[in-house]
Amino acid sequence: MTELAFLQKFYGSLLLLILAFWGLGLTALNQLKASRQDDRWLHGALAITLGMGLFILALQALAVAGQLTRPALFVLLIVSWSLALWQFVRAWRQQQAAGRPAAAVTWHAHELFWLWLVIVALAPTLVAPLAPPQQWDELMYHLPHASQWAASGTLTVNEWLRFPWFPYNYDLLYAAALLLKGDVLAHLLHALAGWLVALITYRMGVRYTGHATASLATSAWLVLGGPLYGSAYIDLGVALFLVTSAVAMWLWLQSRKHLGWLVAAAFALGLAAGSKYQALIYLPFFGAVLICVERRPKVWAAVVTAFLLPCAYWYVRNAILTGDPFDPLGARIFGYHDWNEWDLTAQFNDLKGVANWPPKCLWPALLAPLLPRFYRAPVWRSTMLLVAYASIVWLLTSHYDRYLLPMFPLLALLSAQVVLDGCAWILRRRPQWVLEPRWVAQQLGLMLVLCAVGILGVYGWNTSEKALQSVAFTTEQREAVLTQSLPAYPLVLKLHQPPGRRIYQFALENLTYYAPNPIWGEIFGPWRNHDRMLLGAKGLALRLRAEGFDTLLIRNDVLGLFEHDADFDQYFRSIAKAPGAEAFDILPP
Repeated sequence: MTELAFLQKFYGSLLLLILAFWGLGLTALNQLKASRQDDRWLHGALAITLGMGLFILALQALAVAGQLTRPALFVLLIVSWSLALWQFVRAWRQQQAAGRPAAAVTWHAHELFWLWLVIVALAPTLVAPLAPPQQWDELMYHLPHASQWAASGTLTVNEWLRFPWFPYNYDLLYAAALLLKGDVLAHLLHALAGWLVALITYRMGVRYTGHATASLATSAWLVLGGPLYGSAYIDLGVALFLVTSAVAMWLWLQSRKHLGWLVAAAFALGLAAGSKYQALIYLPFFGAVLICVERRPKVWAAVVTAFLLPCAYWYVRNAILTGDPFDPLGARIFGYHDWNEWDLTAQFNDLKGVANWPPKCLWPALLAPLLPRFYRAPVWRSTMLLVAYASIVWLLTSHYDRYLLPMFPLLALLSAQVVLDGCAWILRRRPQWVLEPRWVAQQLGLMLVLCAVGILGVYGWNTSEKALQSVAFTTEQREAVLTQSLPAYPLVLKLHQPPGRRIYQFALENLTYYAPNPIWGEIFGPWRNHDRMLLGAKGLALRLRAEGFDTLLIRNDVLGLFEHDADFDQYFRSIAKAPGAEAFDILPP
């Protein structure tokens, strides 16, 4: 019963939020006169995404006004649910007026086999978000920023955290989640973005290729994004907004009579740019496509307004307060604020250190430009063009596969189609006596699909079982899980008492969310560890005391740089220890 209540609490809350997003998004699409697609699943996914964006915009307005509170959040939800109810009533009335029931969905046997492949790949992603936060970036700054906004009710600039000036649209959802149900709901909101990308990928694949390509591509997306579903990162959210922008732009290009889908595309791109700087690289492509087909000033005015609406706040705030709209990444152009040259160089060196290539299962997409099929259909030409642009920019900038994640669904569709076309080409050129009669080939194809489902099923079972070990249904289980994954977790809990400590930490950024906040100490920025690393025990104690600190939290390997000093015990007194870390009182001189 405990497990069932846990699932009802969090998945029930997620479903209510999805309903709110859907109500907002569908109302907006109707107002924009965006033509309803014949695919209600695709239309629904796009409506939920745009509704999520409008919800974020409302959260942003509430936070700027200092009103990001539970009562205000419930008012926003009630309005959203009312719109959802109205959309249900409106659809029912239209159906009654038409005098015919909704069309039944029919599935053929081979389509169900391919759909089962997607379901098997989906299963582990349903378990992973239920674990408490344990991944580095979510503990270092995503959730700490969100928790500060939830606690204060306003968009505080938390300069003791990493990236205090970043755009944080998607993190506003995490602040709302913390106000409503807690950090597991934040995980589910990040996972929701991945699920929506999967649904959009599947429906677009079915629409323009077939169930085989759609299922392979969607399964690849779910497997490749698997580690992110159990986190409160923002990468799945950015991918969702960019994919939605691309699909909405494509729908507008098919029928340019109404501007609804174009405005929706610009709004989704603005949501992405308001969530992560890297999304700005897609803006030139969007602008180039638009200027090729549309030059009317009133259209451009509508597009620019829709783009700026969700993201302008972050960049204008940064420009006013720091002089750099892209702080800290634009420091070499606009001047340094909280970072210095060492920080910026170290950040780019870190990116060089993690530079890699996309997963090999996406490499067949490289062959797409060599095949005639991909030039005959406009949708494939557009896909290749967008992927080529994004990949070239990615190669010239970060070269880090997570920053190419928004293109993974498109790369997966291209790769799946290349693989299937290659298999068909081989079969057409086989000797006549191979795989004859026809039913032999059909049975072989069925066996291959079943093998794929079986292999993916084993992967899904093992991944789900591993993820389930991190799920905590009770407070006691949560403490045990966090202690196992973060050995110093019990240590930071002790630092909450007595309250009011001013703590400086060395190399334990992944404990920030669970530590007393604020807690200072970072790799980059004014509290950088680098400046204090070689001071010796006495120098460190005097500097930290001068900066107002009374407590030092330090990782054991860094502690060794200071502990060998003969006078260490004159300046530091141990409070508590944990595997890999120790906390000290900083003694008065």
